[in-house]
Amino acid sequence: MYIKTLSISISIALGLLLTLCVSSPATRGSGSASYATRDVELVAGNTQTYPRIALIIGNNEYERGNTLTNAVPDARAMRKFLQDKGFEVVYAENANIDKMRDKVDEFMGGLGQKSVAVIYYSGHASQDKSRMYNGEITNYLIPVNNNSLTTISDYDRKAISLNSILDKADEINHGLNIAMLDACRTSIGKGNSPIKNIGAEGVYLVYSTASGVTASDSGIFRKSFIRNANKPLKLIEIMEAVKLDVYRKEGQSPSVANDKRGTFYFTAPTQPTPTPVVKPQVVERIVYRDRPVSRVNSEKLKVKSGWNPKIYRGERSYSKNSTNTVKDNYTGLIWQKEDDEQKRSWDEAKGYCTNLSLDSYSDWRLPTMEELYYLGDMTKVKPAIDTNYFNVKNSWYWSSTTYKNNSSSAWNVYFEYGDDGWDGKSHKSLALCV
Repeated sequence: MYIKTLSISISIALGLLLTLCVSSPATRGSGSASYATRDVELVAGNTQTYPRIALIIGNNEYERGNTLTNAVPDARAMRKFLQDKGFEVVYAENANIDKMRDKVDEFMGGLGQKSVAVIYYSGHASQDKSRMYNGEITNYLIPVNNNSLTTISDYDRKAISLNSILDKADEINHGLNIAMLDACRTSIGKGNSPIKNIGAEGVYLVYSTASGVTASDSGIFRKSFIRNANKPLKLIEIMEAVKLDVYRKEGQSPSVANDKRGTFYFTAPTQPTPTPVVKPQVVERIVYRDRPVSRVNSEKLKVKSGWNPKIYRGERSYSKNSTNTVKDNYTGLIWQKEDDEQKRSWDEAKGYCTNLSLDSYSDWRLPTMEELYYLGDMTKVKPAIDTNYFNVKNSWYWSSTTYKNNSSSAWNVYFEYGDDGWDGKSHKSLALCV
């Protein structure tokens, strides 16, 4: 890890939103004025001298308009990513206006004069093109209790002003502010109201579609961002890669504009070190899907007992074991063909599998994270699994693996796209026993 001194714009907004002039209050205007810059010292990667804080809100379950599918999973995945990068996260999902205000206040209270701050919002958003706020179009983040949002005055009182959040963050934080807005997924506009929806355009400025155009609810922005931010890439390189992904997979044409000078990494590049001279030896490196797997003793024993190394290269081979079960020909594991459609807490899911009696087997259990993650197939979607053998839902499924940084949470897999994440053990998810 190493320190770089940067001259960097106060705020960078990136994600899916309309153009915002995210400048300091002293230079705000029609958008043609240059942004104010400050010299800040940032550390690339996980180790840094400046505190890191993030505000993450994901809203799926709206009272009016289309209910979203992936806004909350996107928010959860971003929470995990940023926590892994050393951020303190202020988090809310399916939040009403009061909860959103509380979380914004909590986030502002945690900002220092020199912080690395991230704002990520996933859900519906709207804009009022008839009014300008410090030279910008007025933009709103929409709470789930949106039934009463009809007129402009309703939005002022019962929605969250994005412009206000960014202004306050600029005023408090002289370090780096990054706003990622994964909005708007679908139209929630009504009648001839002067308020129009924000197209899924990005600000860093990253634009994916034009104003009023519905964005995909596939989670492509979040997935691409996390995948690329986990590489030792500069922020601008991350967003260039995201632009290409969004265009290839959704047919949208993002563009990027930003005033940042300097370099920021979410994942630090490693410094080259001299290669030591060692005695040649045979080293077994096992790769699970596209990433190294840290194997516990039980996993090593399974490999020694005959697990096919192909499983760690992402290859799969299944056969019908019975009407109710499927055999993995590479691991030798016997899986339930389908779940019982009952969502349970983590403890309840473990108990369900332990007590399951199916096809004369009595040693059912909840799978480990490695076993469940391998079962997911990201070459397939909705669901991300071989449907010739399995019948699973586009939903979250529990693993038996506890999240090492929080014993009250456990890992699970989202079988709509094959993503993994962690969630509180008291929350409800499905179980597929092995």
